[in-house]
Amino acid sequence: MNLLTSRATLHLITTGRQELEELTAIVSQLPIGSVDVLHIREKHRSAQELMRWYTVLKQLLPHMLVLLNDRVDAAAAVGADGVQLGGGSLTPLEARRLLQTGACIGRSVHSPEEAAEAAREQADFVLFGHIYETGSKAGLPGRGLHALTMASSACPLPTIAIGGITPERTHEVIQAGAAGIAVLSGILLSDNPARQAQRFHEALDKTKPHRKE
Repeated sequence: MNLLTSRATLHLITTGRQELEELTAIVSQLPIGSVDVLHIREKHRSAQELMRWYTVLKQLLPHMLVLLNDRVDAAAAVGADGVQLGGGSLTPLEARRLLQTGACIGRSVHSPEEAAEAAREQADFVLFGHIYETGSKAGLPGRGLHALTMASSACPLPTIAIGGITPERTHEVIQAGAAGIAVLSGILLSDNPARQAQRFHEALDKTKPHRKE
Protein backbone atom coordinates (compact mmCIF):
# COMPACT_ATOMS: atom_id res chain seq x y z
CA MET A 1 0.00 0.00 0.00
CA ASN A 2 1.27 3.44 -0.88
CA LEU A 3 1.00 5.49 2.30
CA LEU A 4 1.70 8.79 0.56
CA THR A 5 -1.21 9.30 -1.81
CA SER A 6 -3.26 12.20 -3.15
CA ARG A 7 -5.51 11.81 -0.09
CA ALA A 8 -4.34 11.84 3.51
CA THR A 9 -4.74 8.47 5.20
CA LEU A 10 -6.63 7.44 8.33
CA HIS A 11 -5.04 5.00 10.78
CA LEU A 12 -7.23 3.36 13.43
CA ILE A 13 -5.49 2.04 16.56
CA THR A 14 -7.08 -0.40 18.99
CA THR A 15 -7.62 0.97 22.49
CA GLY A 16 -6.43 -1.93 24.65
CA ARG A 17 -9.78 -1.64 26.45
CA GLN A 18 -11.97 -3.78 24.21
CA GLU A 19 -12.21 -7.48 23.57
CA LEU A 20 -11.91 -8.93 20.08
CA GLU A 21 -15.63 -9.64 19.77
CA GLU A 22 -16.53 -6.03 20.56
CA LEU A 23 -13.89 -4.71 18.17
CA THR A 24 -15.00 -6.93 15.29
CA ALA A 25 -18.59 -5.79 15.78
CA ILE A 26 -17.44 -2.18 15.48
CA VAL A 27 -15.04 -2.43 12.54
CA SER A 28 -17.44 -4.57 10.54
CA GLN A 29 -19.79 -1.58 10.50
CA LEU A 30 -17.21 0.98 9.34
CA PRO A 31 -17.86 2.35 5.84
CA ILE A 32 -15.61 0.64 3.27
CA GLY A 33 -12.69 2.93 2.47
CA SER A 34 -13.11 5.15 5.51
CA VAL A 35 -10.08 3.66 7.32
CA ASP A 36 -6.83 2.82 5.53
CA VAL A 37 -4.74 1.12 8.21
CA LEU A 38 -5.66 -0.77 11.38
CA HIS A 39 -3.07 -1.05 14.18
CA ILE A 40 -3.50 -3.88 16.67
CA ARG A 41 -2.03 -2.25 19.77
CA GLU A 42 -2.73 -4.59 22.66
CA LYS A 43 0.33 -4.53 24.90
CA HIS A 44 -1.16 -6.80 27.57
CA ARG A 45 -1.89 -9.70 25.23
CA SER A 46 0.25 -12.73 24.46
CA ALA A 47 1.75 -13.55 21.08
CA GLN A 48 -0.85 -16.29 20.58
CA GLU A 49 -3.67 -13.85 21.31
CA LEU A 50 -2.22 -11.27 18.93
CA MET A 51 -1.92 -13.86 16.18
CA ARG A 52 -5.59 -14.73 16.65
CA TRP A 53 -6.56 -11.06 16.64
CA TYR A 54 -4.65 -10.52 13.41
CA THR A 55 -6.13 -13.57 11.69
CA VAL A 56 -9.71 -12.64 12.60
CA LEU A 57 -9.37 -8.96 11.76
CA LYS A 58 -7.50 -9.46 8.49
CA GLN A 59 -10.15 -11.90 7.27
CA LEU A 60 -12.79 -9.33 8.17
CA LEU A 61 -10.84 -6.41 6.62
CA PRO A 62 -9.08 -7.74 3.49
CA HIS A 63 -9.20 -4.26 1.94
CA MET A 64 -7.29 -2.71 4.84
CA LEU A 65 -3.63 -2.80 5.87
CA VAL A 66 -3.46 -4.49 9.29
CA LEU A 67 -0.36 -3.99 11.46
CA LEU A 68 0.73 -5.55 14.73
CA ASN A 69 2.37 -3.24 17.24
CA ASP A 70 5.82 -4.14 18.59
CA ARG A 71 5.50 -7.93 18.40
CA VAL A 72 7.64 -8.71 15.37
CA ASP A 73 7.70 -12.39 16.36
CA ALA A 74 3.92 -12.70 16.19
CA ALA A 75 3.80 -10.66 12.98
CA ALA A 76 6.37 -12.91 11.32
CA ALA A 77 4.61 -16.08 12.47
CA VAL A 78 1.24 -15.04 11.07
CA GLY A 79 2.59 -13.34 7.93
CA ALA A 80 1.17 -9.96 8.93
CA ASP A 81 0.96 -7.00 6.57
CA GLY A 82 3.49 -5.27 8.80
CA VAL A 83 4.34 -3.84 12.20
CA GLN A 84 4.32 -0.58 14.12
CA LEU A 85 7.53 -0.28 16.16
CA GLY A 86 7.92 1.68 19.38
CA GLY A 87 11.06 3.24 20.79
CA GLY A 88 11.99 0.06 22.66
CA SER A 89 11.26 -2.29 19.76
CA LEU A 90 13.60 -3.69 17.16
CA THR A 91 14.80 -1.18 14.61
CA PRO A 92 13.08 -1.18 11.22
CA LEU A 93 16.21 -2.74 9.69
CA GLU A 94 16.19 -5.54 12.24
CA ALA A 95 12.46 -6.12 11.88
CA ARG A 96 12.65 -6.23 8.10
CA ARG A 97 15.03 -9.19 8.25
CA LEU A 98 12.35 -11.20 10.04
CA LEU A 99 9.21 -10.17 8.17
CA GLN A 100 7.88 -11.19 4.79
CA THR A 101 9.06 -9.28 1.74
CA GLY A 102 7.11 -6.09 1.29
CA ALA A 103 5.93 -5.85 4.89
CA CYS A 104 5.00 -2.32 5.95
CA ILE A 105 6.99 -0.96 8.89
CA GLY A 106 6.04 2.10 10.89
CA ARG A 107 8.10 3.72 13.64
CA SER A 108 6.76 5.79 16.54
CA VAL A 109 8.83 8.96 17.00
CA HIS A 110 8.72 12.02 19.23
CA SER A 111 11.30 14.38 17.73
CA PRO A 112 12.77 15.45 14.39
CA GLU A 113 15.94 13.50 15.23
CA GLU A 114 14.00 10.29 15.81
CA ALA A 115 12.04 10.84 12.59
CA ALA A 116 15.23 11.26 10.58
CA GLU A 117 16.69 8.15 12.20
CA ALA A 118 13.60 6.12 11.28
CA ALA A 119 14.13 7.09 7.65
CA ARG A 120 17.77 5.99 7.79
CA GLU A 121 16.62 2.69 9.27
CA GLN A 122 14.30 2.16 6.28
CA ALA A 123 10.91 2.52 7.94
CA ASP A 124 7.96 3.11 5.60
CA PHE A 125 6.31 5.81 7.71
CA VAL A 126 6.56 7.48 11.11
CA LEU A 127 3.87 8.03 13.71
CA PHE A 128 4.45 11.35 15.51
CA GLY A 129 2.72 12.70 18.59
CA HIS A 130 1.01 13.46 20.69
CA ILE A 131 -0.11 16.64 18.94
CA TYR A 132 -2.82 17.84 21.33
CA GLU A 133 -3.62 17.02 24.94
CA THR A 134 -5.31 13.65 25.13
CA GLY A 135 -6.79 11.41 27.78
CA SER A 136 -4.37 8.62 26.88
CA LYS A 137 -1.48 10.92 27.91
CA ALA A 138 -3.10 12.53 30.93
CA GLY A 139 -1.22 15.49 32.34
CA LEU A 140 1.19 15.80 29.43
CA PRO A 141 0.87 18.84 27.15
CA GLY A 142 0.64 18.20 23.43
CA ARG A 143 3.75 18.74 21.33
CA GLY A 144 1.80 20.98 19.00
CA LEU A 145 1.64 21.72 15.31
CA HIS A 146 5.06 23.38 15.10
CA ALA A 147 6.72 20.23 16.45
CA LEU A 148 4.80 18.21 13.85
CA THR A 149 6.07 20.49 11.08
CA MET A 150 9.65 20.13 12.32
CA ALA A 151 9.42 16.33 12.48
CA SER A 152 7.82 16.10 9.05
CA SER A 153 10.45 18.41 7.54
CA ALA A 154 13.27 16.31 9.00
CA CYS A 155 11.98 13.07 7.50
CA PRO A 156 11.29 12.08 3.88
CA LEU A 157 8.77 9.45 5.00
CA PRO A 158 5.02 9.97 5.39
CA THR A 159 4.37 11.41 8.87
CA ILE A 160 1.20 10.25 10.57
CA ALA A 161 0.02 12.52 13.39
CA ILE A 162 -1.58 11.18 16.56
CA GLY A 163 -3.02 12.55 19.78
CA GLY A 164 -6.23 14.46 20.44
CA ILE A 165 -7.10 14.89 16.76
CA THR A 166 -10.74 15.53 15.92
CA PRO A 167 -12.43 15.92 12.54
CA GLU A 168 -12.44 19.69 13.14
CA ARG A 169 -8.67 19.72 13.74
CA THR A 170 -7.82 17.48 10.79
CA HIS A 171 -7.23 20.27 8.27
CA GLU A 172 -4.69 22.13 10.40
CA VAL A 173 -2.84 18.91 11.18
CA ILE A 174 -2.45 18.04 7.50
CA GLN A 175 -1.45 21.61 6.70
CA ALA A 176 1.28 21.31 9.34
CA GLY A 177 2.91 18.52 7.32
CA ALA A 178 1.15 15.28 8.19
CA ALA A 179 0.38 12.71 5.50
CA GLY A 180 -2.40 11.29 7.64
CA ILE A 181 -3.77 10.95 11.13
CA ALA A 182 -4.20 8.17 13.69
CA VAL A 183 -7.21 7.85 15.99
CA LEU A 184 -8.07 5.52 18.89
CA SER A 185 -10.96 6.34 21.20
CA GLY A 186 -12.14 9.14 18.92
CA ILE A 187 -13.67 6.40 16.78
CA LEU A 188 -13.68 3.13 18.72
CA LEU A 189 -15.13 4.54 21.96
CA SER A 190 -17.50 7.04 20.35
CA ASP A 191 -21.28 6.64 20.49
CA ASN A 192 -21.40 6.08 16.73
CA PRO A 193 -18.06 4.68 15.46
CA ALA A 194 -19.24 4.30 11.86
CA ARG A 195 -20.42 7.89 11.64
CA GLN A 196 -17.28 9.16 13.35
CA ALA A 197 -15.03 7.24 10.95
CA GLN A 198 -16.98 8.76 8.07
CA ARG A 199 -16.53 12.26 9.54
CA PHE A 200 -12.75 11.78 9.72
CA HIS A 201 -12.74 10.36 6.19
CA GLU A 202 -14.68 13.32 4.85
CA ALA A 203 -12.37 15.76 6.63
CA LEU A 204 -9.32 14.05 5.14
CA ASP A 205 -10.88 14.02 1.67
CA LYS A 206 -10.91 17.81 1.79
CA THR A 207 -7.17 17.97 2.38
CA LYS A 208 -4.07 17.13 0.39
CA PRO A 209 -0.97 15.84 2.19
CA HIS A 210 2.33 17.51 1.41
CA ARG A 211 4.30 15.58 -1.21
CA LYS A 212 7.86 14.73 -0.24
CA GLU A 213 10.47 14.24 -2.89
